[in-house]
Amino acid sequence: MHKPIKYAEKAVTYAANAAWVVFDKLNSINPNPSFTPKWSDKPLLKSWEKTKPTLGWPRETDSLCPKCVPEARREILDGKKDWKDLLHEKVGELKAQIIERDGKILMVKECPVHGKFEDVMSIDPAFFKHLEEVFPGRDIRAHNDSKLHNHGSSTITHGRGSVLTVDLTNRCNMMCDPCFMDANQVGFVHELSWDDIKQLLDNAISIKPRRQMSVQFSGGEPTLSPYFLDAVRYARKVGYTSVQAATNGIEFAKSPEFARQAAEAGLRYLYLQFDGIGNAANSHRAVGNLFDVKLRAIENAWSAGIDIVPVTTIVNGVNNEQVGRIIQFALDNPKKIPFLSFQPVSFTGRDEEVTDERRKAQRYTLSHLAHDVKNQMGIGEPIRDWFPISFMATFSDWSDLTHGPEATWGQLSCGCHPNCGVGMGVMVDKET
Repeated sequence: MHKPIKYAEKAVTYAANAAWVVFDKLNSINPNPSFTPKWSDKPLLKSWEKTKPTLGWPRETDSLCPKCVPEARREILDGKKDWKDLLHEKVGELKAQIIERDGKILMVKECPVHGKFEDVMSIDPAFFKHLEEVFPGRDIRAHNDSKLHNHGSSTITHGRGSVLTVDLTNRCNMMCDPCFMDANQVGFVHELSWDDIKQLLDNAISIKPRRQMSVQFSGGEPTLSPYFLDAVRYARKVGYTSVQAATNGIEFAKSPEFARQAAEAGLRYLYLQFDGIGNAANSHRAVGNLFDVKLRAIENAWSAGIDIVPVTTIVNGVNNEQVGRIIQFALDNPKKIPFLSFQPVSFTGRDEEVTDERRKAQRYTLSHLAHDVKNQMGIGEPIRDWFPISFMATFSDWSDLTHGPEATWGQLSCGCHPNCGVGMGVMVDKET
């Protein structure tokens, strides 16, 4: 029966493709105008109205010098430079070239002051091309937020983002390497007041298009903020449905009661730092029993009704061999872990001064991850089964249509650049 079934599947596939071509042609004849929902002052975009940045390669893009940016920040902190200059000057910006060389996609750029930089964007050009080809296009242009989104040349121009990250404090109860932030490193405590927190959450709601966003409280370690539980509670009160904590899990491991209070406040997801299976795989965090802490945090959070999302920062040569084991761990615990979040290393924060040699050796991209999943788990074809985060807009558009013009929130939609999943390092592709 195997061959007849295969032939039948092919026939259905060909018929569906042909039907879609016919439907698409008919649908393009005198199309009805899109409606304007309550959550936007502009109409929904049809697929052919969506714009895209320049894709493919070789191409030129805007990027940043990894030396100029921290120097400018230091001058601002030292009072030598006005932060408002960031609104009017293109501080640290320079042009970069995206090219293919030796079977890899590279970003190369040269600063007149600090010299030449290059980094790997992908080890698989075909995979890179696939991610760009399925990019569905940008969201509705941002509006009603000229003051909130006034960030100079870094101003968001389309959509409004899908995750609002609120750094409650720069305090932390660990000293990790790598660390995206500079927690415990800057010589002073920066912690949001209660009024600051409410203002951030209120401002984000006012931005149009008013799409539902995830709110992720981060830091440092967000649970060290005296307003952590209040912030979670307020976020749910004003309308955010997905409230998250990006945490190392220590406070949740220490106290089942704290986990219960967080759940009652409205915490939906625990985005749990998770580097691998076993204490040895977590030893680079310099906490001897850290995996045991993770297991306790998972148990306490799950018992309180919070979903756990292990978040793995993958560093080449440190824990990239753990990809398969982490996936298997999630498969073995389906009730507690709904999905995983793999984050290729980004050399920022505490690792901003990374040497060229270390950055090259530890570089890890989305293309590495796609191949590691296949090689370590025996599942998934990179070009067939992987899509950029922004592909979710395809489903968001359908949902926006079905909810109609009276909906007060648009659906979650990420319009980020299809290359954004490759991590940052010293490269930034700012075309979106």
